[in-house]
Amino acid sequence: MRVAGAVVVIAVLEGGSGIGLARRFSAAGAAGMLIADQRPGVAEDLATELDRPGCPVVGVSGDARQPSDVAALVATAAKHLGPIDLFCVAGPDGERILPLAELPDHLDPLAELLAQIGDAISEVIPRQRGVHISH
Repeated sequence: MRVAGAVVVIAVLEGGSGIGLARRFSAAGAAGMLIADQRPGVAEDLATELDRPGCPVVGVSGDARQPSDVAALVATAAKHLGPIDLFCVAGPDGERILPLAELPDHLDPLAELLAQIGDAISEVIPRQRGVHISH
Protein backbone atom coordinates (compact mmCIF):
# COMPACT_ATOMS: atom_id res chain seq x y z
CA MET A 1 0.00 0.00 0.00
CA ARG A 2 1.48 3.30 -1.10
CA VAL A 3 0.98 6.12 1.38
CA ALA A 4 3.42 8.75 0.07
CA GLY A 5 1.46 11.18 -2.05
CA ALA A 6 -1.90 9.62 -1.13
CA VAL A 7 -5.07 11.43 -0.12
CA VAL A 8 -6.50 9.67 2.92
CA VAL A 9 -9.89 9.73 4.66
CA ILE A 10 -9.97 8.48 8.25
CA ALA A 11 -13.43 7.79 9.67
CA VAL A 12 -13.40 7.28 13.44
CA LEU A 13 -16.20 5.22 14.95
CA GLU A 14 -17.49 5.51 18.51
CA GLY A 15 -14.88 4.08 20.87
CA GLY A 16 -12.12 4.35 18.27
CA SER A 17 -9.26 6.75 17.80
CA GLY A 18 -7.76 8.08 14.60
CA ILE A 19 -4.87 9.89 16.27
CA GLY A 20 -2.20 7.21 15.80
CA LEU A 21 -3.39 6.38 12.30
CA ALA A 22 -3.39 10.05 11.24
CA ARG A 23 0.09 10.59 12.67
CA ARG A 24 1.42 7.51 10.86
CA PHE A 25 -0.05 8.67 7.53
CA SER A 26 1.36 12.16 8.03
CA ALA A 27 4.83 10.79 8.83
CA ALA A 28 4.65 8.46 5.81
CA GLY A 29 4.14 11.37 3.42
CA ALA A 30 0.39 11.53 2.78
CA ALA A 31 -0.54 14.36 0.43
CA GLY A 32 -3.66 15.25 2.42
CA MET A 33 -6.05 13.85 4.99
CA LEU A 34 -9.66 14.25 5.95
CA ILE A 35 -10.41 13.08 9.48
CA ALA A 36 -14.01 12.48 10.55
CA ASP A 37 -15.05 11.73 14.10
CA GLN A 38 -18.49 11.35 15.64
CA ARG A 39 -17.43 13.49 18.60
CA PRO A 40 -17.72 17.22 17.81
CA GLY A 41 -14.41 19.06 17.76
CA VAL A 42 -12.13 16.01 18.02
CA ALA A 43 -11.31 15.73 14.30
CA GLU A 44 -11.05 19.49 13.92
CA ASP A 45 -8.52 19.70 16.78
CA LEU A 46 -6.44 16.86 15.33
CA ALA A 47 -6.55 18.48 11.88
CA THR A 48 -5.24 21.73 13.35
CA GLU A 49 -2.40 19.84 15.03
CA LEU A 50 -1.35 17.86 11.93
CA ASP A 51 -1.99 20.38 9.13
CA ARG A 52 1.23 21.34 7.38
CA PRO A 53 2.46 22.48 3.97
CA GLY A 54 2.38 19.53 1.59
CA CYS A 55 -0.21 17.67 3.68
CA PRO A 56 -3.33 19.73 4.34
CA VAL A 57 -5.61 18.14 6.93
CA VAL A 58 -9.35 18.75 7.17
CA GLY A 59 -11.33 17.75 10.26
CA VAL A 60 -15.10 17.26 10.27
CA SER A 61 -17.81 15.66 12.39
CA GLY A 62 -19.37 12.63 10.73
CA ASP A 63 -20.63 9.11 11.22
CA ALA A 64 -19.25 6.53 8.77
CA ARG A 65 -22.18 4.24 9.58
CA GLN A 66 -24.51 6.68 7.79
CA PRO A 67 -24.38 6.55 3.96
CA SER A 68 -25.25 10.26 3.72
CA ASP A 69 -22.31 11.13 5.98
CA VAL A 70 -19.95 8.94 3.92
CA ALA A 71 -21.12 10.67 0.74
CA ALA A 72 -20.47 14.05 2.41
CA LEU A 73 -17.00 12.92 3.55
CA VAL A 74 -16.13 11.81 0.01
CA ALA A 75 -17.39 15.08 -1.48
CA THR A 76 -15.57 17.21 1.13
CA ALA A 77 -12.31 15.33 0.65
CA ALA A 78 -12.54 15.62 -3.14
CA LYS A 79 -13.31 19.35 -2.91
CA HIS A 80 -10.47 20.22 -0.53
CA LEU A 81 -7.85 17.53 -1.22
CA GLY A 82 -8.54 15.84 -4.56
CA PRO A 83 -9.39 12.23 -5.37
CA ILE A 84 -9.24 9.85 -2.40
CA ASP A 85 -6.68 7.06 -2.49
CA LEU A 86 -7.28 5.40 0.89
CA PHE A 87 -10.39 5.25 3.08
CA CYS A 88 -9.75 4.13 6.66
CA VAL A 89 -12.09 3.12 9.43
CA ALA A 90 -10.82 3.27 13.03
CA GLY A 91 -12.97 1.54 15.63
CA PRO A 92 -12.66 0.35 19.20
CA ASP A 93 -11.07 -2.94 18.12
CA GLY A 94 -8.68 -1.73 15.45
CA GLU A 95 -8.37 -0.21 12.02
CA ARG A 96 -9.20 -1.17 8.46
CA ILE A 97 -7.70 0.52 5.38
CA LEU A 98 -9.47 0.35 2.02
CA PRO A 99 -7.37 1.22 -1.06
CA LEU A 100 -9.81 2.84 -3.48
CA ALA A 101 -7.72 1.74 -6.47
CA GLU A 102 -9.11 -1.74 -5.84
CA LEU A 103 -12.68 -0.60 -6.57
CA PRO A 104 -13.98 -2.02 -9.86
CA ASP A 105 -14.19 0.68 -12.53
CA HIS A 106 -17.52 -0.54 -13.86
CA LEU A 107 -19.37 -0.13 -10.55
CA ASP A 108 -20.73 3.02 -8.97
CA PRO A 109 -17.69 4.04 -6.87
CA LEU A 110 -19.76 5.43 -3.97
CA ALA A 111 -22.01 2.36 -3.78
CA GLU A 112 -18.99 0.06 -3.80
CA LEU A 113 -17.23 2.22 -1.22
CA LEU A 114 -20.29 2.08 1.03
CA ALA A 115 -20.35 -1.71 0.78
CA GLN A 116 -16.65 -1.94 1.65
CA ILE A 117 -17.04 0.50 4.54
CA GLY A 118 -19.87 -1.62 5.90
CA ASP A 119 -17.58 -4.65 5.78
CA ALA A 120 -14.73 -2.68 7.37
CA ILE A 121 -16.96 -1.41 10.16
CA SER A 122 -18.12 -4.93 10.96
CA GLU A 123 -14.45 -5.92 11.35
CA VAL A 124 -13.51 -3.14 13.78
CA ILE A 125 -16.62 -2.89 15.96
CA PRO A 126 -16.84 -5.36 18.84
CA ARG A 127 -19.25 -8.20 18.25
CA GLN A 128 -22.54 -7.57 20.01
CA ARG A 129 -23.61 -10.24 22.42
CA GLY A 130 -27.21 -11.30 22.43
CA VAL A 131 -29.14 -10.61 25.59
CA HIS A 132 -30.85 -13.70 26.96
CA ILE A 133 -33.66 -13.29 29.43
CA SER A 134 -34.64 -16.32 31.51
CA HIS A 135 -38.24 -16.71 32.60
